[in-house]
Amino acid sequence: MATSSKPLRFRSALCLAAAGVALAAAGAALAVPARAATVQHVTVKMTEFRFRLSTSTVRTGTVVFTIVNRGQIPHDFSIQKLQRVSTLVQPGHTTTMRVTFKRAGTYYYLCTVGAHVQYGMSGNLHVKR
Repeated sequence: MATSSKPLRFRSALCLAAAGVALAAAGAALAVPARAATVQHVTVKMTEFRFRLSTSTVRTGTVVFTIVNRGQIPHDFSIQKLQRVSTLVQPGHTTTMRVTFKRAGTYYYLCTVGAHVQYGMSGNLHVKR
């Protein structure tokens, strides 16, 4: 009788070990996101009366805009569709604005100071999946 229980105990231990490995693998798979979120960075340079972006196309997700005023008068940077406006940036100063784009599309940006947009201070940012 002792000889017949030994193979049964061995098979039980083997099954438990296999189940443990399977559970560990499943847990590891759940811990790693399907697509690692990366933060994108875009530099926005402002002068009278225009913007110059380091790129005009980004992916959906989080974008940190570094907004630099190289002009002689204050400006801001606004993404109209998201109703996001940077702080007013004085000449020679810099600010940042963190934005999350959930949908692909074209996003119109502009300077909301005075009539700056009428002088051409606007553009389009393209967001792709």
